[in-house]
Amino acid sequence: MKTLIINGSPRKNGTTSTLVKALAERLSGEIRIVETYRSNISPCVDCRYCWKNDGCAINDEMQYLYKYIIDADNIIIASPIYFAELTGSLLQWASRLQYFWTAKNFRKTDILSGKKRKGAVILSDGG
Repeated sequence: MKTLIINGSPRKNGTTSTLVKALAERLSGEIRIVETYRSNISPCVDCRYCWKNDGCAINDEMQYLYKYIIDADNIIIASPIYFAELTGSLLQWASRLQYFWTAKNFRKTDILSGKKRKGAVILSDGG
């Protein structure tokens, strides 16, 4: 069982990070926690490379996460809420999921099909 947890909190010991750590301690199997504020993940620049090619033109940590997302059984997104919104770095990470959408809709390649995944969202009050 593979679980990917995307933590959008800028604080290592804040409420969201504390909840993520507590959850990870209770899960079994392989667990990967990605802290978006400490990762080398650039936002999507709409270069449209993924419209015609497999993958993304931006060579950063997201290249490894694409494979992990494909293989994951569980995907959890965690974020504090700042000004009624997810954190900027989490939104930046999420913009790179464009790769999956364009694969399905432009290249007619459904990379994520055939596997049922479970998902969850953890939100905490940023104030």
